[in-house]
This record gives sequence, C-alpha cells and structure tokens, in this order.
Amino acid sequence: MDIGIIGLGLMGGSLGLALKKFYKKYHVIGYDHNKRHQEEALLLNLVDEVYEEFEDIKKCEVIFLTIPVDAIITTIKKLEDISKDKTIIDFGSSKSKISNSISQDIRELVVTAHPMTGTEKFGPTASIDGLYKDKIMVVCDREKSGKLQLERAIEIFNDIETRMIFMDAD
Repeated sequence: MDIGIIGLGLMGGSLGLALKKFYKKYHVIGYDHNKRHQEEALLLNLVDEVYEEFEDIKKCEVIFLTIPVDAIITTIKKLEDISKDKTIIDFGSSKSKISNSISQDIRELVVTAHPMTGTEKFGPTASIDGLYKDKIMVVCDREKSGKLQLERAIEIFNDIETRMIFMDAD
C-alpha cells in the first residue's frame, strides 16, 4: 500500500520510521514544501521516496497530513478531487476546527485523529523511532468517515502500536 506523508517533521518523519518496519506492506512516500526536509528525510531513511510535486501525492492510497492545523485545512481543500477509494488521515490538534472545515463532498474520505505524543523539536532530524508506540491515538467523529477509510486508519494505528480511543471532535 502506498502511504503518502505530507509534512516530514517530527510527526511525519516518526510515522515514516514506524511504517517502514512493514516494508512488505507499506511503501512510504514523503512530500514537504521544504526541499531540505525532503533531502533530510531521504538521508535519514524516514521515507522510501519523496514526491517533488504535490499533485503526485494524490496517487497514494492513504495520505497523512502531519502539518499545522491551518495547513491541514488548506491542504484538504486541495485534495477534494481525489478518488473515492483514497483515505486522508490528519494528525492535527484542534479537531473540531478541522472536522468542521471538511467539505461534505469528501468528508467520508477523511479520518481525523490526534496522536497524544511529541516533543518541542521539529524537522526531520527530530524524528523518533517508536514515537507512537503505546501512545494514545484519539480518533474523532468516526461516524463521519467511510467504512474503508476507518478500517485502513485503524489497521495502520494498530501496526504502529498506538492505543486508540474514540471521541467526538468537540
């Protein structure tokens, strides 16, 4: 399964590390508007490859948004034309703000989640192996996500060994 990660800092880079342990199951593709972050992510082996163009990330079966909240909202709007068999998973805070901003045209494609982990550091060099292991992953408004999308997210969250809880975005 092709997994795209938009944002290759602490959260995205650590996610890439976790997913790359399943090299037969996941092919991890990174995208970051910062070219240096793209280069560092490759050098640190956080991803299998990077896409230079944003449009290319739309080919991935699952797209993670590991960027700031306002960037998540803007990016989801840019993803409104993806096919209905794709899954978008955001890792932003402010779940209500994000959930309420998603167009009804693609709402079922999105799983809103918030990993309860992190540090004050940023960028690819801040990535931590095992960052998500045994940490709480809050999955919000699951009834608004499609069955396929929720199943994919739960499978991935289980693979990276999070402890999931489900709640309303508010």
